[in-house]
Amino acid sequence: MRVYHNIPALFTYNALNSTNESLQKSINKLSTGLRINTAADDAAGLAISEKMRAQVRGLDMAVRNAQDGISMIQTAEGALNETHSILQRMRELAVQAANDTLTANDRQVIQLEIDQLKEEVDRIASTTQFNKKKLLDGSASVLWSADKLETKAFVRGSLRQVDQFGQKAAAEGNFKISINATPGQGQIQKSDVFKIKHEDVMMNVSVNSLQGVNDVSIDGLPAGQYNLNMERAGAVSAAAATLVSNYGFSSLTVTLSGAVGANANILFEVVTVDTSSKQVTFRGVSYVLDKDGNLENKVVESIVVGTAGTVLSSSKLGVKLILGGINCSNIANADVGDKLVYQVKASAAANDVNASWNFEVDPEWPNSWAMTSGPLTMNFAFNKQGVSNKTVHFRTFYLNEDNGKLYEGDISVRFGALSSTLTAGESVTGASFTAAYIGQVAADDVMLRDLDRFWDANGRFLLEDPQTVTLIQGDGTKASITLYATDTIRNVQEKLNAAIRDQLGQGQYVSSNADKFVTYVSEGDDQANTPEALAGTFVIRSVVAGTNGEIAFAGDEDVIKALSLSVIQESKENEFRVSVQDAHSGATVASNTKVTGNMLIGIVHPNVDVEFDPMADVAISWNDNTKQFELSAEPTTYETYLHLADNSTVYQIGANESEDMGVDIGNMSSRALGIHRVLVTDRDSASRSITIIDGALDRVSNQRAKLGAYQNRLEHTINNLNTASQNLTAAESRIRDLDMAQEMMNFTKLQILMQAGNAMLAQANTLPQAVLQLLR
Repeated sequence: MRVYHNIPALFTYNALNSTNESLQKSINKLSTGLRINTAADDAAGLAISEKMRAQVRGLDMAVRNAQDGISMIQTAEGALNETHSILQRMRELAVQAANDTLTANDRQVIQLEIDQLKEEVDRIASTTQFNKKKLLDGSASVLWSADKLETKAFVRGSLRQVDQFGQKAAAEGNFKISINATPGQGQIQKSDVFKIKHEDVMMNVSVNSLQGVNDVSIDGLPAGQYNLNMERAGAVSAAAATLVSNYGFSSLTVTLSGAVGANANILFEVVTVDTSSKQVTFRGVSYVLDKDGNLENKVVESIVVGTAGTVLSSSKLGVKLILGGINCSNIANADVGDKLVYQVKASAAANDVNASWNFEVDPEWPNSWAMTSGPLTMNFAFNKQGVSNKTVHFRTFYLNEDNGKLYEGDISVRFGALSSTLTAGESVTGASFTAAYIGQVAADDVMLRDLDRFWDANGRFLLEDPQTVTLIQGDGTKASITLYATDTIRNVQEKLNAAIRDQLGQGQYVSSNADKFVTYVSEGDDQANTPEALAGTFVIRSVVAGTNGEIAFAGDEDVIKALSLSVIQESKENEFRVSVQDAHSGATVASNTKVTGNMLIGIVHPNVDVEFDPMADVAISWNDNTKQFELSAEPTTYETYLHLADNSTVYQIGANESEDMGVDIGNMSSRALGIHRVLVTDRDSASRSITIIDGALDRVSNQRAKLGAYQNRLEHTINNLNTASQNLTAAESRIRDLDMAQEMMNFTKLQILMQAGNAMLAQANTLPQAVLQLLR
């Protein structure tokens, strides 16, 4: 028996420590429910468990990602649902506008609604967002920029592509687009013929303000060309007179007597003829214009002329006249109503000798006059100081010798300060104009109120209130002009020309002759076998080839009918040969591809359409012989650069790298859908718009179908991810989770062992006391 070492106690103590450690581990496991609480519990199992845990947590987050993706898709799809509704309404309106029960005014109202709907489509496309990420403007797929404003990209989807090995890459970069054109032609329209509606309309008016003529107006003039000539004369040496008559007395003479201090225009008209007494009675009417420009009207009801003749004092008709005797053989030729016109110019004796002016009215009658002695030239003499800064009325009689028709006309001239730059005897044109007849083709200085096309059958003037006419170009660009009653044809031409040049933007293609978009063909300027073959018409040209350059007019129904525009040259699209290269490496993307129109569809990238300048590589020049803009190919190749950067919307739908899916969301703006060109202001345009809107509906339907497919896929993805997460969690649970029943058995065992160990340790500690019995 040993006392120094208690071997049983040591053994029991070690056993008890081991049991205690195992019991503590069992308590830890039971308290956490985990089989592995530290790496020491199961090093390999812990590593496997942590990897599984990462996968499970990744799968759970992927489920959340997919659910967020569905929310984003539902946001985009909901917005497109409204775009679909808008397109359906636009189509309904286009069908309505294509019916000819409507007027231009009705269609204009419909166009207003369509324009608002276009703006709402653009608003939806530009503002639809999810978590401040724009969805429908194309930026959710591709970011782009170009070196030219005319170059635009319309995004249909992302740039990501998956190759045959499952590798994903974005076909982004900078692209050089080279374009060579085969030019088409622009549209040409012409208006109705504009003719004179009223009497006393002046055309081709020219006034010499430098010589003191400020304005001229007329009343009652016969149709014809009038030239008003001015001559500065130091003195008028003698009175002058001219006679025009359809009176048959060859022996009847009218002569001046004495000094003549006034200009006079006198009408003698046969009132009675007495063959027995050989007397003819005249009625005399004169307009006397003194040297200071003051007009006086005198009438003598009875002037009897027999074989001895008659003398009229100046108090009668303003100038002293001698009417010679009647020849007996000619009296039988006299008829009541025969007329004689006598024109008198004042003489020097009654004028300011130092400041005398001659004023000559020289008319050129239309051919129908057939005058035997030529047109009457009327001469007047004035005192310069008397007529300066004054309105002078040249009221005169005009007698058509051929048919005896008499005109009593007035030419009103408003003088300023008469020029002193002329030398004595020097003559200039003070004013010239054409007195138009009703139905004559109008010149470009005629006001719209004097044109027949702007009056309806009931005598209503269409421009009583100003009317706005809208010009709509094929690419959707708009311009407007306002027509006023006092606008001249030239004013309208200038307004239309400016609208096409500046507002529609066609001026950028024309370096010179930018005033030839709209021309008016005056009489004498018409040219056969050209667009300007018909006088009295507007010719409206577009230099932009194809449908992009076609110009439609919208406004009041009656005003549009007054213009009565018809197409005399149809537009024809430009054709292009397009090559695309990588701007940096020179790698060919497309080579010499033929396209009609200015849209590259899927050439640069399947999901990107590119619009370029419709007049790329096209030079424009004016041909004055054909009266047209001529389109030709530029000697150099047109180049433009496009930058594309992938900005694909990608959902992380797995726990690991590259376990994702891309979503294609295109640009859903009005321009990308093509509805910016929808026009319903006339029946043909409205009918064509139905097809355009159908194309937009298809595009939105395709995008919504894609979004729906994405959502369905994500729903399946979520189910799959949940299943994977569940099974992986179960596997990880088997590694890491504790079998509570089994561990309770172990715990109970360890508790019993602990109690037994304590008891045995106590017994072992008492064994050495037995030695004491030996010592007693």
